[in-house]
Amino acid sequence: MRVLTIDIGNTAVKGSVFENGILIESILVEDLDARPFFPFIDRYRPGGAICCSVGRDPGAFLDEIGECVGKPVMRLSHETPLPIGVEYATPSTLGLDRIAAAAGASLVAEEALVVDAGTAVTLDIVVRNRFLGGNISPGMRLRFRSLNRFTSRLPLVSATGDIPTFGYDTETAIRAGVVNGIVSEIVSAYKEARKRYPRIRLLLTGGDADFLAPHICRYGVKPVTAYSLVGKGLERIYLHAEKTDSLRTAADINSDNNNAKYKSLQSDI
Repeated sequence: MRVLTIDIGNTAVKGSVFENGILIESILVEDLDARPFFPFIDRYRPGGAICCSVGRDPGAFLDEIGECVGKPVMRLSHETPLPIGVEYATPSTLGLDRIAAAAGASLVAEEALVVDAGTAVTLDIVVRNRFLGGNISPGMRLRFRSLNRFTSRLPLVSATGDIPTFGYDTETAIRAGVVNGIVSEIVSAYKEARKRYPRIRLLLTGGDADFLAPHICRYGVKPVTAYSLVGKGLERIYLHAEKTDSLRTAADINSDNNNAKYKSLQSDI
């Protein structure tokens, strides 16, 4: 069965079609516009769809997608049945994208530090099908913008350009501080995680994964870039929820049948 997964982030919407855990194709759009999805859906004819959103309300967008797919889009929520355990003190506040990435990570590695480098940088520990917790900090572009916005004289700098160990002017000082700071944060978290879980793997996903990967490698740490981690997890959650609903339906039918038999026996008495 083919499943359409929709990952609505802070800056872009990613649609992917999976079949048996294998990514077939993905598309990326900037706005909640269903029109680019129509030929994509027609081409692959998914049997179902699931979405997670980190903030924006995708109501009308998902209605249009559901009409094209032929059934309502499942919306991941904190009430959705999950194929993984969540050992988080406040599960209702856990980001849905982090849940999906954790579900995908469990298919890739038994022990993983999942780093999603996007608008925010999240570092999450997933061990033996259990989400244990993690950290959240500002993403790369957010750090650049914050330095410019909340100071009177620092310029807005991008990640493109020389990144020395120590900056030799204001621009390189900001770039080195931001990029090397994020990389050091990731490497440090990974080394700490390895003390507890010696076989842990570093899984890197998100919009800045490609940029950060070679910088992380300079520290002797080799991340596994897993671009479709959230989508892979969403497919897994969808299939698990569908199976759970089927089991519940079967249980309800059996219960109704048993109740009918009981009433029939009571009438005979």
